[in-house]
Amino acid sequence: MKTFLLTSFLISITYSQFLKPTQITQFCGIQEYLLPDIYYVQGSASTIVEPTQAIITLNIEVKKFQAQETLSQLAIISDKAIKAIKEQSSSDIKIQTNDFQIQPYTEFDYTVDPAKLIFKGFKANNQLTIETLNINEVGKIIDIAVKNGVETVGGVSFDISKEQKRRIKDVLIEDAIEDARHTADVILKQMNMKIISVKSVALNDVYSYDQMGILQQSVTVGYIIGPIDQ
Repeated sequence: MKTFLLTSFLISITYSQFLKPTQITQFCGIQEYLLPDIYYVQGSASTIVEPTQAIITLNIEVKKFQAQETLSQLAIISDKAIKAIKEQSSSDIKIQTNDFQIQPYTEFDYTVDPAKLIFKGFKANNQLTIETLNINEVGKIIDIAVKNGVETVGGVSFDISKEQKRRIKDVLIEDAIEDARHTADVILKQMNMKIISVKSVALNDVYSYDQMGILQQSVTVGYIIGPIDQ
């Protein structure tokens, strides 16, 4: 009989850890206060960072009747533009070729009635992505590219290096956690509660760097809390 009571007591204590926080267990005249569920608070931090690199997207397009001629002309223009940019740029740059496409193209012939589509040859496209650490050379690089056969500028964006992002992110995470702790302390004080320990920290998908130069990070911190007078 004693063994049965001891086993029942251990089962009761183990089970009590999973009961709702508003419940109080009582066994043999002893009351046990259960800590509330995890209290989650979101914190955030941000900073303004000056860009240190520029990314330029250039598009090269060639139209010729024969596919081989189209490809050859596209390669000539691409090589010429890349060589000129590398030679005339005063800073270290990275150039990547991507998004290559070739396809037949047609145009409407309006000299006949009704107008009809006729085969005009092949159209090939090539995209150059240029990364430069000298943001003051963006205009110069575009001028060089246009003079050497590039027809379209796809866009220009500014950013910071991966190493900078990593360092700044570490600081922002610490600041965001501190922000969450401050918010939790203020709110819990009004509830006559306090933080006992940190249960979890989750990084939210709000880490970003936008064109305004704002780098931000948010976190969600889970706290184990209890009464202030405990």
